[in-house]
Amino acid sequence: MKKSWKKVSINKISPNSFQIMLDERILQTPLKRELVLPNLNLTQEIVKEWDQDSKNINTETMIFYGLMSTSLDKIIDNRNLYINDILDYIDTDLICYRAENPKELVELQKNKWDPIILLIEKYISTKVQVFQGIVPKKQHANVHRKLNNLVNQFNIFEISALHRITNITGSILLSLCVLKKDISTNEVFKLSFLDELWQEKNWGFDKETSQKRKEISIELNKSVFFSDCLK
Repeated sequence: MKKSWKKVSINKISPNSFQIMLDERILQTPLKRELVLPNLNLTQEIVKEWDQDSKNINTETMIFYGLMSTSLDKIIDNRNLYINDILDYIDTDLICYRAENPKELVELQKNKWDPIILLIEKYISTKVQVFQGIVPKKQHANVHRKLNNLVNQFNIFEISALHRITNITGSILLSLCVLKKDISTNEVFKLSFLDELWQEKNWGFDKETSQKRKEISIELNKSVFFSDCLK
């Protein structure tokens, strides 16, 4: 997108309602819906994304604007579709499938991932199964039902963040824990890339893989920070 504005400013509509102005124009979503923001923190972060010196603006890199737009353009009318997309990870969740060897990796996964399983079991008062190997297996119907109930409590903005974080990490369980502030952003990144980081430590550094992981880390950090700013 070619930059066609000089000034980015904030228009306060009410104590809990803000708009962003590009010169005299109100910033809208890609589907031309009103971008009304629920608090100043979120508004200021999106202002930073649009207030760039560059003549060409890449909206693909605007995590906050993207998450808000997804909420207002897509999730608001297709809430169940996005929730089901998140819940599809239950039976393939990263941390429920464990290595059979080597012993060091088996122990590492157990020590790092089991506490997350315990947190989830505390949230839903139901046992979560852990499997050996990579062949997908079904969690108990109670796990599906109670996680469905839990996710349905979130508003459209939280669902937007949860959807992106789950897609990044490959784990609805890790994503729920970071959204509920029981683990940090740094922890969720290390836990979601546990196997890869272990392999790098033991078998050597790969520059391309490391760079890709760095880019994913930035997106993950911003997505979690977005959820923080919702509070």
